[in-house]
Amino acid sequence: MAVAMALLAPLLASSTTLPLPNARQLEWMDLETIQFMHWSIPTFWKPSDQFLRGANPTVGGNCQPKVTGTSNDSQTEGYWPCLNPEIFQPRQLDVDSWMEAAAALGMKEICLTAKHFGGFTLWPSAYTPYGVKATSWMDGKGDVVRQFADAANRWGIKICYYCNPRDDGYLAKWGKVGPAEFEAKQLGMLTELMQNYGPVNRFWFDGGAADPPPNPVSRPNGTNCSALYEHAFALIREVSPATLISPYHGDICGATGSLYTSSAPQPNSTDPQGCSAPSELGQYFHPSEMHGITMQEGPDGNTDSRPTYWFWHKWACAGNITGCPWVGHANASRIFEGYIATVGHGGVLNMNIAPTASGRLNQSVVDVMHEAGKAINDTFRLNDAGSVEHVSGACSEGVAVVNTRGSFDYIVTMEDLSKGQRIGNYSIDFRRKGRATWEVLVPPVQLSASSTQSAVGSSDFGAERMRAADRPDGSDPRDQYIGHKRIDVPIVNTAEIDIVQVRLNCIRLIEAVPPGEPVFVRKFSVHKKRVPWESDATSG
Repeated sequence: MAVAMALLAPLLASSTTLPLPNARQLEWMDLETIQFMHWSIPTFWKPSDQFLRGANPTVGGNCQPKVTGTSNDSQTEGYWPCLNPEIFQPRQLDVDSWMEAAAALGMKEICLTAKHFGGFTLWPSAYTPYGVKATSWMDGKGDVVRQFADAANRWGIKICYYCNPRDDGYLAKWGKVGPAEFEAKQLGMLTELMQNYGPVNRFWFDGGAADPPPNPVSRPNGTNCSALYEHAFALIREVSPATLISPYHGDICGATGSLYTSSAPQPNSTDPQGCSAPSELGQYFHPSEMHGITMQEGPDGNTDSRPTYWFWHKWACAGNITGCPWVGHANASRIFEGYIATVGHGGVLNMNIAPTASGRLNQSVVDVMHEAGKAINDTFRLNDAGSVEHVSGACSEGVAVVNTRGSFDYIVTMEDLSKGQRIGNYSIDFRRKGRATWEVLVPPVQLSASSTQSAVGSSDFGAERMRAADRPDGSDPRDQYIGHKRIDVPIVNTAEIDIVQVRLNCIRLIEAVPPGEPVFVRKFSVHKKRVPWESDATSG
């Protein structure tokens, strides 16, 4: 308990009332890009034509020996598979190749589906007969989690497991266990993952509602999900107090945007009541996690609200019903834009990239991961056209100033969140060579006529909310907060103007910060876009 309480203490003392992040939250924000890896027995399922094109394809299901088909798997529609374990045969399994591609893309953490909805475990658990130990793969002695954990440690990639205690299709439907035994087995599995395979950076638990409707397909009737979650959280806090829990309960709230303060719950809490909306007067600090894209695309265009694929299937389409063909996967340009739209909004890019049934990633996916990673690295890490770090001052115009070197395409701003989130609105200006006046490069966000109060001279940008294009397609409006990181796109063509300086203007403090307090800028820099899919004339 003492260790858990220590995690709640702020890094630095402060004379203000604003909430400060703890060490684990700061570390979480610095991850920036993480990978979800849906890979388990559903990857190996080859459904019949009757399932794909039948009038009612989600009826039935079985776990009898020798039967490799089931109609109880529609992945995103609320049904969970219970497939014959014998179909799990990753004959070319190469976990180090997963890590190599992830590292090339810049992923700092991988979340493996150690146990997905169906209950199949990727390690030989003592709490269920349904998993790798029931297969002939490696004579029943295989352990994917062991290989995964060892490889992740070799590559310096943090470990996350999807092992949601609320859902286990095998135990619920075929194991015929009651609620008490179901809970004991789920907690036992979590303990195995924490104690047998080294440090766990994060557990991913689905489930926004404290008590979802009964679902005999995934949990026994009478299961108290609120209590189950609370007991799982308490277990994790006791056995591995540094482990984060996400997305809906525990450590991380899924807020959109880059305002991280809210009124509940307390970080590292065992309170399963969920997260409140972000508020500038919130008493707790909650970094946000924002989904990016899933690598494999389908006919629906891979929309943000409903990704087409979690597991890798060449045959599937949206809903897994019509038998539509696989249409490909995201290209490097799309991943680059996704990075700007998530990390560039102060969030974390969580991208699903799934291996194939061979046990390796598709080679074309690996190539894209390398290409996208190089573009992000070349643009934002290896090169800049001017930068300053670790500056502070009053919330006013010119709190940070950069001397520029040539044209640029992006402006990156980061707050020093160890001091708490402070900047409530901002703008960015530029100065031409030979001129003393400053001109607008990134306008402030204006929400109403009353919000035009500004510490930036007497400038008045009007009552209309002005939006700058964060994403290259301009679809993501800018909010007024900086947070961990903001990536802004200039509203002028910098290649046509001889810009010599760029400055950051703090317009106001968030409400939790007392007037007169300083702001702390971790980094302020400008960057030229350097991507291999554009010509040298375009990307520099």
